[in-house]
Amino acid sequence: MVDTLLLASAQKTIGYVIAVILLVAFVVAILVNIRRSRPEIGSEIELAPNRKPGMDDEELETKKLDRTLGLGLVALAAIALALPLYWLAEPGRQEGMVDRFEEIAINRGEELYVNGAQCAGCHGPLGIGGVASYTLTNPETGAYVDQVQWKAPALDTVMYRYTPDQVKYILNYGRGYSPMPAWGAPGGGPLTEQEIDEIIAYLVSIQLPAAESQAAVQKQLDISCAADAKGNCTVPGGKYATLGEAVFNLGYSDGFAGGAYSCGRCHTPGWSFGRAGKAGGGAMGPNLTGGSELKQFPLASQQESFVSAYPKAGTAYGTFGWSSGRMGSFGTNPNATDPKTAIMSPEQVMLTPAQIAAVVAYERSL
Repeated sequence: MVDTLLLASAQKTIGYVIAVILLVAFVVAILVNIRRSRPEIGSEIELAPNRKPGMDDEELETKKLDRTLGLGLVALAAIALALPLYWLAEPGRQEGMVDRFEEIAINRGEELYVNGAQCAGCHGPLGIGGVASYTLTNPETGAYVDQVQWKAPALDTVMYRYTPDQVKYILNYGRGYSPMPAWGAPGGGPLTEQEIDEIIAYLVSIQLPAAESQAAVQKQLDISCAADAKGNCTVPGGKYATLGEAVFNLGYSDGFAGGAYSCGRCHTPGWSFGRAGKAGGGAMGPNLTGGSELKQFPLASQQESFVSAYPKAGTAYGTFGWSSGRMGSFGTNPNATDPKTAIMSPEQVMLTPAQIAAVVAYERSL
């Protein structure tokens, strides 16, 4: 980025120098022309410029013509050299402007995140996760039930599992039956499409490095489970029996990343506000109990592939499964080759293959 900006700056300087040279030459030409002119001292008829003797053919077609052609050749050479030199770094200038445009979008997105839409109030500064106040109501009568603190997921890894289009959909339409409202104009929210894109640009810029994210996950799992070679938790008095169960509920007790890495946040009723019901019983996500996963995915490897790389909306999966596009990809990075999210890399994933295999085994046991 620095190199392209330097090229663009040098290019601009060359353009300014050429413009100044041409302006000086123009002024000099005017001054020379004025100096050569003579004041009228007599009759216009006698001293009119077009009546003074002209050059003869020998002088006109030699010295005068050679001088004029020479000046034209010099001007042509200057143009031939200056124009290619000026446009030589045009690709760099264009790249620099793209980088500058992205920088402006990120700054505007940060302002919207912090102050405009006040996303930081729920999702935390720099998207580290937080809580949001939410009013529970009876789904049948709409009557007030309780006021709860809802875990708002961390957004500093949101591009690990979602594409920009998926994030835009969530921002536009919100998350039903949760504190997340519709922010975009298509969903009736106050933000324009450009503002939504700017927030996404900011979110892309704050994504954690892969090593930092994976180390944080492992640290939390060591605290809650400390799995042995067979995947059984060894924490004395711990609430989880297996690594899969610990991954499924990652962040439930301690609020780690607002539950961004967990499955229970969507698949267990009450999980998001600390009143978890039947594990995998279904909430925003489908019910995983009663052998449903065994029916949907006859082989565990099929389910592992599904959790790792969630299929695009409108594509088939498993046994008569049809993707809505709302679930994230937890074992592959959907943005690694997307030019919109060029800072992402294939290593930036939510969960490792071993962790996905463990959580799939747990889900298939429900």
